[in-house]
Amino acid sequence: MRVSVETHVEAPPWRVWQVLTDWEAQPHWMVDARAVEVVGDRREGEGTRLRCPTDLALGLVVTDVLEVVEWHPPHMLGVRHTGGLIQGAAAFELHPTAHGTHLCWWEEIDPPLGPLGWVGGLVAVPLVRRVFCRSLARLKRLVEQGGAEARVPPPGQS
Repeated sequence: MRVSVETHVEAPPWRVWQVLTDWEAQPHWMVDARAVEVVGDRREGEGTRLRCPTDLALGLVVTDVLEVVEWHPPHMLGVRHTGGLIQGAAAFELHPTAHGTHLCWWEEIDPPLGPLGWVGGLVAVPLVRRVFCRSLARLKRLVEQGGAEARVPPPGQS
């Protein structure tokens, strides 16, 4: 089951990257995330592990366990879902534009329950896409309304 959403953010990729990788702040923009916890000492780069209680629907909360598998700041953040119910891959791809960043978020989730899960996935895809679109709209607002201190690029980035 694949879901892909895109938006344009009027900020440079490094700024979008800063917000994306502020793990504990992700629930401020990610609609279905209740919390994000870094598991272990590693906070960046491949091998970073995260635990995220996630609202599926109708009050059902599952713990999503993720591992960063691609880390190319500020252009590509790839993760693998390794939890019990949620399995698959996802990525945020950031491309600079003349006026900011084109941001694409895609997820390829392996539905549980075999063929029954695929049928359920057909129903779920439009709902998941709507949640992702709302999340990207929040992320866009958060990045574009960042304070003055957030407008200074980190060393070596422009």
